[in-house]
Amino acid sequence: MMASLLGARTASAQSVVLVRPPEADGVLVEAFNRLRAELGLQSFEVVVVEAPEGPSTPEAVERLAQEKSAFAAISFTRRADTTTADVWIADRATGKTTVRTLALRGVPDAPSVLAVRAVDLLRESLHELGPEAPPPEVVNVDRRPVPEAVRAWAEPPRPPWRLRLEGTLLFEVTGLSPAYGVGIAIARRLSERVSLGLAFAGPLVGGTYEASTGTATTHQELGWLELGVTAYESSVVELGGTLGAGVYHLTARSEAVKPPLASTSDDVVSAVGSLGVLASLHASEGVALSAGFSALLLTPRPAVAVGPEQTALSEPLFRASLGMEVDF
Repeated sequence: MMASLLGARTASAQSVVLVRPPEADGVLVEAFNRLRAELGLQSFEVVVVEAPEGPSTPEAVERLAQEKSAFAAISFTRRADTTTADVWIADRATGKTTVRTLALRGVPDAPSVLAVRAVDLLRESLHELGPEAPPPEVVNVDRRPVPEAVRAWAEPPRPPWRLRLEGTLLFEVTGLSPAYGVGIAIARRLSERVSLGLAFAGPLVGGTYEASTGTATTHQELGWLELGVTAYESSVVELGGTLGAGVYHLTARSEAVKPPLASTSDDVVSAVGSLGVLASLHASEGVALSAGFSALLLTPRPAVAVGPEQTALSEPLFRASLGMEVDF
């Protein structure tokens, strides 16, 4: 199941026109090649065309995008001042043509800088995309619906960190009553669908064991490394799975024991592994309500005893949580 969640999303290719620069300009040619590779990695179909006759103008770049039915066209040009270069971007989704002049003197790896800035400028141009099409008086706009793949690519990068605060319930099916407390988790996104973080829950109180000779009360803590994988995500809800490994600590103390027994306490530390599901309901930008459920396996398997009577914790333990997530 975890392997299937890690599979890449499928997306239909959207075309971008790239204007081939003069072969004599090595910097622009290298920038062109790097930009072509980067757009290919982002699942765009790259259409390479020769530069039009005459001087480079916004109208000429827009016309190339229209002729190839592409949502954008990008051109690198050099002015008479060879220490600068222009990046031209005609974006047919919004009807804008953007020109940015970059100074190249003293810039290490200038081709890479040009390619990266071209990608950034295209994203910035698309940031004004809304649910409605541009007004009818705006010319050179592709009036067809903007593909979801383009909208998703143009969205600003998501915050890399996620903090989760939650109430936690730990329960089993044998001798201990449910324990409850608070939990906290912090995770960093490794990709759009995978995150890795640390989580802690405790102290969890309320778990008791009733024996004929007395009662045992417990405190429980959990700390684990958590791998999260998103299986489905929309603007409203996010569904995924979690895989964890860490440490479990149990402290038990006997109370109200019958003579000749005397109250005492003890504790045990076990390794814990968990597998669970996590659902998030987006309340606003960067804030969501979360609910999770997971099964836990412990080794060694702890037990709580009062005199000759004891109960071993069931396999698996179960943990349910409800809380809030904040991206930052």
